[in-house]
Amino acid sequence: MDPLAAIRETFFQECDEQLAELESGLLAMEGGDQDPETINAVFRAVHSIKGGAGAFSLEALIRFAHVFETALDEMRSGRLEATSDVLKTMLRASDVLADLVSAAHAGEEGDDPRAATLADELKAMSGGEDDTSESEEDWGDDFDFQPQAVSFEAPAGPTGFVVRFKPRADLYAKANESALLLRELARLGEASVELDAHDVPPINEIDPEAAYLSWTVTLTGDMDETAIREVFEFVDGDCELSIEPIAADEAEAGGEPEFDIGSLLAKVQGDAPAATEEAPAEIEPAAAAEPEPEAAPEPAPTLAVVPKAAAPEAPADALASTGPRKTEAGATIRVDLERVDRLIDLVGELVINQAVLSQRVMEAGLARASAVAMGLDELEQLTREIQDSVMAIRAQPVKSVFQRMPRLVREVAAMTGKPVRLVTEGEGTEVDKTVIERLADPLTHMIRNAIDHGLESPEKRAAAGKPAEGVVKLAAFHRSGRIVIEVSDDGGGINRERVKGIAVEKGLIAADAALSDEEIDNLIFMPGFSTASEVSDISGRGVGMDVVRRSILALGGRINIVSKPGKGSTFTMSLPLTLAVLDGMVVSVANQTLVAPITAIVETLQPKASDVHSLGGHSRVISIRGGFVPLIDIGMALGYRRDPLPATQGVALLIEGEGGARAALLVDAIQGQRQVVIKSLEANYRQVPGVAAATILGDGRVALILDIDTIVSVSRGEMRKAG
Repeated sequence: MDPLAAIRETFFQECDEQLAELESGLLAMEGGDQDPETINAVFRAVHSIKGGAGAFSLEALIRFAHVFETALDEMRSGRLEATSDVLKTMLRASDVLADLVSAAHAGEEGDDPRAATLADELKAMSGGEDDTSESEEDWGDDFDFQPQAVSFEAPAGPTGFVVRFKPRADLYAKANESALLLRELARLGEASVELDAHDVPPINEIDPEAAYLSWTVTLTGDMDETAIREVFEFVDGDCELSIEPIAADEAEAGGEPEFDIGSLLAKVQGDAPAATEEAPAEIEPAAAAEPEPEAAPEPAPTLAVVPKAAAPEAPADALASTGPRKTEAGATIRVDLERVDRLIDLVGELVINQAVLSQRVMEAGLARASAVAMGLDELEQLTREIQDSVMAIRAQPVKSVFQRMPRLVREVAAMTGKPVRLVTEGEGTEVDKTVIERLADPLTHMIRNAIDHGLESPEKRAAAGKPAEGVVKLAAFHRSGRIVIEVSDDGGGINRERVKGIAVEKGLIAADAALSDEEIDNLIFMPGFSTASEVSDISGRGVGMDVVRRSILALGGRINIVSKPGKGSTFTMSLPLTLAVLDGMVVSVANQTLVAPITAIVETLQPKASDVHSLGGHSRVISIRGGFVPLIDIGMALGYRRDPLPATQGVALLIEGEGGARAALLVDAIQGQRQVVIKSLEANYRQVPGVAAATILGDGRVALILDIDTIVSVSRGEMRKAG
């Protein structure tokens, strides 16, 4: 693959991170954050995107980012006040910037009318000024890989400084450029630049992610040290820097640059060796003053892995005096997801084989104190530690999904004419990356519905004594070994009378059906149900909430609704933390072996005849600590037997389902606790009610993993009918 194409792909991956930083910073400012570092982070994000775009001549992106950057510079200097209207314009600008990045990535870069209109607004906010010195032509020169002589001219002054700086690898990893720093220095006065390339190793020893070059810049003119340090503000800690004043007579000796960066680059690039497949997966957009490899691995989805500790940085106030500087440990590395997935598969097989060995040892009758049994116990502990570590690598915060929602809220709010504020909580809650990737569509549907159907119009809210601005809340947290995501609004709640009427009209239920409030609320998940009076770009085709429910079920999750008329609605999704391995209780039911997720089990108990009461038919409840909970015979629920098992002959598993509801599952016996590898039953067979997935036991048999929430929900419905 073309090495430049590989670097280009990496640039767009980093753009996603910069865009996320940009939007989160603007939203924080909109929420009242006045920390100067927040605006600096926002400015850096746009600056980095602009700098990287220049390397690939993405002119439409460069032009808009430049105008955006100028407006942000006015804001961070205090000349532009961060009012609500200004921040709304900035947020729209971040949306347009994201669209321009997407278009450039797809190779469809072109003039966007929205970009031109918004650029005019940004210029107006900036006082109508545009820094023509940083035109698109200037940017093209900065990143032209052809030989270019560096020349800086500025009015000379009587005093000056000698600036010595040596970039670290981190400087380039963050998409900053030495060439830009040199140019900014040249704007302060007349600059004489000397390149120190003695640390560059032989061409076959060059590390494409290292930094070998350093510069000495003699500045003469009317400037102060503060202005020079401001040039390096965004690379503070990422380069070694020293600034020394010089006398007036020494300043006058400054002359023309003594090197040609472009020629040096051409020489280095022409001789660079091809990278091998074992080369580091992350290759940053290289600065025009750093050597680049001629080949790179094929771009693939990557996962940033954060090590527990990183090497401390060297002091930033002086240059290294001797010898080449070693590359420091970075904060993250990029790893192909295919490699991580392969590692997870291998860990799953390791878990299965460890279970097989345990089974063989038990069948052989070896004592627990034997050397083989003790070694097997150690293997089991190591296997679990490996599994936990691999799962931690795949775990990512839900922020990557949550950060897409503010733009959606802005767009839907504009389409509906409803002022909406999005509140997010628990963005740092971690879950398996596979789960995160499949959450985007369900959340998009739910937030659209929350704004379109849940929130009232400003007029109706005013009449109800509510603020005109509606609130949609998106929260994530861990509970009982699962991740829970809530989407709530402060709207009018579900109009149950209307929902039931529409369901009857569409033939989804009988006109005389007696339904509880919970059952009426859940009608909105039925295929073809919609309360929209007409089809629009937002909703009304009758597929939204049905799609949500099926998507959540496919992830092994559950969704329920709590709605209060006039107060709003809350949709709660409960999902497994990982789709790979779980801790389960292995039980026997009617000569079948099943697995119950241990995170749902509160306790186990042996039922007493005096504690079990019949409700008619096969429905029973059991008394536990002064309260009654349904007693569900798993064998009957799954169709393994027709007659119920006498309660005193089995074991009850007290479980807690969604919303804190409790029930007792009656099984024949408990075989033990075991870590099992999840295998999709739907992908290999078909969906089975009451069964979430399957696993392979140590003796090679297939065991079904119970879908506890579905079993409890169905049984409760049958009990209500029996009552």
